[in-house]
Amino acid sequence: MDPLSDAASVITVVQVAGKVWSICWKYYADAKGAKPEIDRLMAYVHTLQNLLQQVEVLVKAAKLVASKEIIASTSSELEREFKMLQRMLEPGKRQSILKSFGRRLKWPLQKQDVEKIIQLLEQHKTTLITAMNCDQMYEVDYSLYMYKLTLISLGLLSFILVRKVVY
Repeated sequence: MDPLSDAASVITVVQVAGKVWSICWKYYADAKGAKPEIDRLMAYVHTLQNLLQQVEVLVKAAKLVASKEIIASTSSELEREFKMLQRMLEPGKRQSILKSFGRRLKWPLQKQDVEKIIQLLEQHKTTLITAMNCDQMYEVDYSLYMYKLTLISLGLLSFILVRKVVY
């Protein structure tokens, strides 16, 4: 994949995560008794959204080498997960506007559902961070290689210069 299509897939995930966060906020403002679960879910969605925005910057700058495929597959999995979560959280279309306006929204997820979702998001976050660490190690390894190469070149150059001065 080229950097632009990689960035586009990451941007899509960021947008869907934003929609999920917005829906959670609406529940947070209106729902009864589910605020701790909504808080936790919103925090994880927001953290992943920020992480993905950082990944997007790196993808656009073409700084990711080793992790491109992992990030692309994780982004598509996250997009599916967020879209599924969005469908679960959106209030039913069959309710009339007046009915939903007149009563508070009921949080559709149980505590254990939120725990499972958070575990899944945590796994994706860990995968993204690990992939980016691989790229960082690749970059460090390449920098060390170039540094050693420079030192060897300077050593050879000084050896040649010393030989010319002595002879």
